[in-house]
Amino acid sequence: MEHSSINLGSREEFYLDQAASRTSGMALAIGLVALAAAAVLGFARHDSMRQFLFGYLTAWCFYFGITASALFFVLSHHLFRSTWSVVLRRLAEALACNFIPLAIGLIPILLGLHQIYPWTSAAYMHSNVELHNKTGFLNERFFLVRCLLYFIPLIGLSVYFRRASLAQDQDGHVRRLLALRKHSGWGFLALFWIINFVGADFVMSLQPKWLTYAEPLFFFAGAIMTIYAVLPLLAMWLQQKGRLQNAITVDHYHDLGRWLFAWMMFWIYIGFAQYMLIWYANIPKETLFFLIRDMGPWLWITLALLFGHFVIPFFGLFSRRAKRHKGLLAFWCVWLLVFAYLDLFWQIMPMVWVNTPAGDRALNHINHFDPYHLARSAGPLAWIPLSPGAIAVDILCVLGIGGLLLAHTFYLLRKESLVPLKDPGLPESLAFEDHV
Repeated sequence: MEHSSINLGSREEFYLDQAASRTSGMALAIGLVALAAAAVLGFARHDSMRQFLFGYLTAWCFYFGITASALFFVLSHHLFRSTWSVVLRRLAEALACNFIPLAIGLIPILLGLHQIYPWTSAAYMHSNVELHNKTGFLNERFFLVRCLLYFIPLIGLSVYFRRASLAQDQDGHVRRLLALRKHSGWGFLALFWIINFVGADFVMSLQPKWLTYAEPLFFFAGAIMTIYAVLPLLAMWLQQKGRLQNAITVDHYHDLGRWLFAWMMFWIYIGFAQYMLIWYANIPKETLFFLIRDMGPWLWITLALLFGHFVIPFFGLFSRRAKRHKGLLAFWCVWLLVFAYLDLFWQIMPMVWVNTPAGDRALNHINHFDPYHLARSAGPLAWIPLSPGAIAVDILCVLGIGGLLLAHTFYLLRKESLVPLKDPGLPESLAFEDHV
């Protein structure tokens, strides 16, 4: 059974052609220059590239979240047989294929494992019984094996779903769509667990003494939210360039805005649940996480996340108008992406000073990790990752990795249609109206 393509107007509206090549080249240049500048500034700090590696890790985790959420969007589209999102699917497919450069981007992190993760030190892991019991999981060899177990299926899924989608544009066979729906089930479950394990491996293991079962899900919630902020921005940029003018309507933006609002609410739910349970239990090895982030300048970032990641955008995105007005929606998309990065910054960056001998001594001055007493001796150390030079390195890492991934995304979009032309659900997607 085959479906003929739909007459959607001129080719210029659905193909980027030279515009993709120019954008890809510009993004590539910016990415390479920014990463080189970040490395130079990191080297100039004379801290064994420690600040650069932590800034790079934060940016890498941020873009991993966007890429993983793009694959989540594609898989959920097929799993739940959505039709409203057909016109957006090709954009998400290209974004999901960024697992390939992200896997290559793991090299600096792997080379700097000893600078980032304290569990790479045998002396540290054998310093007490609790840490010693975790060595079966937290060791370099098994960490490398897990990285392979993460990226082989992620790359395989993203490439398969995109290639099958492109192949359907050529022959229009419905069997391709049925195959994608068939594989979306196990792929969806695999993706869920991989994102959770990546959160545990790359973020939670920065504090090997800390243990909570909510942190991986907290990482998952923050990651999935990002695709519903990225897709509206990408669609608006394409429409400014004269593409997809009639394909993506205000009703599509409305649904994207609703999903953005929903995942923001899920993020705060998991974050509050984690905080409440840790506060109520009052176990020192758990309260240490929040104690560190309530010291000195980090308290202001904690409060900024509470208001900037939840309270303010809650009221800003709550109304129907905010989701249907492009300018307002674009503002809140950028706002939430900034705070999604700040959330990871808040989780990762305190370890720049905590995971050092000086940081360990400062924390030992706390009255048995009593959360109601701050360590005054930790004050100067807590400012280290917030110095202007450190922030400059972090920003350059964000621009660097982001530029390279954007270049790869537009490279993939340069010759293919921006919508799946022979998808059976395309007519319904084009005629989609949201009356809620």
